[in-house]
Amino acid sequence: MIGDLYPHALDCGISPERFWELSIPDIIDTMESFRRQEERKAKHELMNLHFLARDIGQFTTVAIQGSDKVKVMELWDFFPELFGRDHEETEKKIQEKQLAEYKARFNDFAIRHNHARAGGEN
Repeated sequence: MIGDLYPHALDCGISPERFWELSIPDIIDTMESFRRQEERKAKHELMNLHFLARDIGQFTTVAIQGSDKVKVMELWDFFPELFGRDHEETEKKIQEKQLAEYKARFNDFAIRHNHARAGGEN
């Protein structure tokens, strides 16, 4: 039994010295912990690849069909509990930018309108 565990324990990062100091249940617990950590890493990597593929697909669709026909999902749409604050800050900046653009267009319109009312030429 212990001879069967030894190569697997080494693969799990347990040093030979540490292996011989641990009891069999401790070795098994350490190996199971290593397996769970590796599984979490693999899931995390697969999630990253999945979201990257979805982003590429979304932006390809936007390029082909036009931005008004496709809703582009942001990271906070998938993970609102993690990125809620970032979403709020980004939305606030977008609204501030849109308001500034609206004010600039309105001022431009007012200047052109007043100039035309005064009988000015272009």
